[in-house]
Amino acid sequence: MLYLDNAATSWPKPEQVRRAAQDWLEHGGGSPGRGTHAFARKAGDVLSLTRRSLARFFNAPHEHRIIFCASATDGLNLALKGFLNPGDHVLISAMEHNSVLRPLRGLQQERGISLDIVPCDSEGRLDPDEVARRMNDRTRLVVVSHASNVTGAVQPVAEIGRLVRERGAYLLVDAAQTAGILPIDFQTLNADLLVFSGHKGLYGLQGTGALIIGERVKSLRPWREGGTGFNSLSEEQPQEWPERFEAGTPNVPGILALGEGIAFLMAEGVDTVRAKEDALFAGLWRGLSELDGVTLHGPPPGKERIAILSFSIHGWEPEDIGGILHHNHGIQVRTGLHCAPLAHRTLGTLPLGTVRLSPGCFTTAEEIRQAVAAIRMIAETVLP
Repeated sequence: MLYLDNAATSWPKPEQVRRAAQDWLEHGGGSPGRGTHAFARKAGDVLSLTRRSLARFFNAPHEHRIIFCASATDGLNLALKGFLNPGDHVLISAMEHNSVLRPLRGLQQERGISLDIVPCDSEGRLDPDEVARRMNDRTRLVVVSHASNVTGAVQPVAEIGRLVRERGAYLLVDAAQTAGILPIDFQTLNADLLVFSGHKGLYGLQGTGALIIGERVKSLRPWREGGTGFNSLSEEQPQEWPERFEAGTPNVPGILALGEGIAFLMAEGVDTVRAKEDALFAGLWRGLSELDGVTLHGPPPGKERIAILSFSIHGWEPEDIGGILHHNHGIQVRTGLHCAPLAHRTLGTLPLGTVRLSPGCFTTAEEIRQAVAAIRMIAETVLP
């Protein structure tokens, strides 16, 4: 089996990640703040240590401004619904995921916010000056994916953030595709809110993620309310951070595994992992660019991008290509719209979408050659 869908979920996981999750299930299963026994204290330590590791890894302003979430989508809902008020104007890029678009469409109906979509070029890149031109006196928030989950194009978020701050607005960065892949220094990124998932480039498990809240953000409404294991006598949600935003029993084994994913990356080096993935991507691009009838979408090697490659083959539907790769060659890829119809509208690949290849840290050069050879066979097949 050849796995090339790391943009959805990284696989395989580092051994220490797998071992941490298994050890927790075998040797401890308590809930943090829900008791004074050893298992409960151990669970509390997991949250504290992982939160501290994330604060160092992303250079967050303070560990209590890191909020554990069930996913990047969960974090985006917290950020958008907790921050925006009736009448606010929001700008997003034309490459955003449905995890950004759908909550904002809901807020248009529920709170009367206004929403504008800033176009990107044919490779999915956003012009910071165009963002600035489209801002107005009511613009409160700009939302940008750090890198597209369709083309891999990396956006100039630090420059966008500088322009946004000059106009008194705020920047929310969706780093689902870049956390663990690109070095992220929250303090220099000019972001006010940053969301990431734990199960992609951070090598954790599904059901994990976090929201980092910058110091310019003074208040945020909770996305969910309920038990926190903190000040249980009160009938109101706590005011203290991070407990205010973390109602319900957290995913302790997932958070433990996330901490081990961070430890793996710190030992390997983010730059080292990225260099390997960039080399694998370059091999994919070079091999597929030589095939007749194959169209590659997004920036080529050498431009600001991550190792995600979407392609089309003339005369073929993406679902059929994915099916042949899976059933005939044992290659697992992603096909369709990738939950990002805005991006495919930008690329001109609606309504069918593309085939997406995303190698990871544990992909080999030989596997890349196998994938190129399999796609060549499809591209050279004469359709009736």
